[in-house]
Amino acid sequence: MKNFTFLSHQWKSATRSASVSKSIGIQVLMGFVFFILFLELLAGGYYLGTALAKKSDQAIAELTRYGFYFFLAILLSRYMLQKLPTFMVRPYLTLPIKRSKLVNFVLTKPLFNSLNILPISFVLAITLGLHQHLNASTFWIIVACAMVCDLLANYLSIYIKRVKIKHEYVFYVFLATLAALFLMDKFDIVDLQFISSSVFMQVIHHPLWLIAGLTLIIITYYLNYQLLYNHFSLEEFGKTESNQRGSLENFSYLNRFGKIGAFVLLELKMCVRNKRTRTMLFVSPLFLLYGLFFYTNPTYLETTGFLIFVGIFISGGFMMSFGLYFFAWESSHFDLILTANNTFKDYLKAKYFLMLSTSVIIFLLSVFYIYFGVEILMINSACFLFNIGINSLLLLYFATNNNQYMDLSKGSAFNYQGVGARHFFLMIPLLVLPILIYLPFGLTDQGNIGFTVIAGLGVLGILLREKMLDLITQRFMSKRYKMSEGFRNK
Repeated sequence: MKNFTFLSHQWKSATRSASVSKSIGIQVLMGFVFFILFLELLAGGYYLGTALAKKSDQAIAELTRYGFYFFLAILLSRYMLQKLPTFMVRPYLTLPIKRSKLVNFVLTKPLFNSLNILPISFVLAITLGLHQHLNASTFWIIVACAMVCDLLANYLSIYIKRVKIKHEYVFYVFLATLAALFLMDKFDIVDLQFISSSVFMQVIHHPLWLIAGLTLIIITYYLNYQLLYNHFSLEEFGKTESNQRGSLENFSYLNRFGKIGAFVLLELKMCVRNKRTRTMLFVSPLFLLYGLFFYTNPTYLETTGFLIFVGIFISGGFMMSFGLYFFAWESSHFDLILTANNTFKDYLKAKYFLMLSTSVIIFLLSVFYIYFGVEILMINSACFLFNIGINSLLLLYFATNNNQYMDLSKGSAFNYQGVGARHFFLMIPLLVLPILIYLPFGLTDQGNIGFTVIAGLGVLGILLREKMLDLITQRFMSKRYKMSEGFRNK
């Protein structure tokens, strides 16, 4: 009965919170988005099922070829979107309740997550489209496989995210593993479709193999249980202040560059020490891999205008997602910045050089895209110059419109606090402007001239950055009081 008591307490805590009425609009919006996504998955699943039924007489065998991709998609989406299950345990520590009860309750909370509905519904829609090729036993085995994959991905993603709190390199190992599997499959080193078909067809013919999947779920549940049980205190589990300070000691040389270097160091500390910025920092490698989704498809390689969009996103994706909220990141201590004995231009230049350095690093890492052709490298180089010369300055200019408070202690998944529709609209000119510049040259078969113009504008922006920063500083000074007033409204 204790689990039901915990559920009752959780429900009362949620419904009686003072923030419920303030966030009801966001909850309604997210519910509508979830409903639309649910309908799209149903329609997509049914379409895939009917397409497979028409395409092949061995539709079930064809379907199982993509079972492993289905599992990886669930794992990655849960890792990116699902929040870690938490529970305020302090009020219960003085009561005669075993620690194991509390840990088990935390681990059963993900079973009631709304995300569980999506993969199962998708599979049910596929089986509906394949009804002519299914009997009752095969249908239930496929549904059972989907549930096993979903539960396994659920607890595996939770375990990876919890371990990442203490050992941040785990995220990069996880990302590198997924990228390695994708590349090995792409270049026929490992045939994931053959492995997937062999495994799932074996389960369909011999359902007792489902026990192996249940065993894996139990193992991942046990790993989560041991991790929480042995690190029950948040102070034990999280990184200590001394560890955080030590991890940034290697960047102390930035202080040698004067006030600008000190500001850059403060920005880096903010990124590392706060949950919301740290989450965004960890997903930045995904922007580097963005090209793999398009450069491997010959259809996209023939559309040069779209390749400019990809190039802008590779070297500028992190810059855009981070830069549009530049001043909002510091909303909790923005008044201190306004009253400090520093020039505003140095404060803005630090942000500019932070965008510059991250874009340079990502661009240098993206040079391997030359594998897909010299033209790809030329497009990416032109887009990189445009990002650091034009888009970076536009981002600083647009960011002066921010006046919504942000709580950096909360993660970024499904967190729209401080995020407005205008932020998404402001990204449109950053992505579309270089395409519009290229378009007249592309339509007249002068594509190389178009790339040169895009790169040239970027270089011109770099040369004129001091003048542009002066204009942005003036705008910042005229907006600073309105921004400060907005940041105080939490």
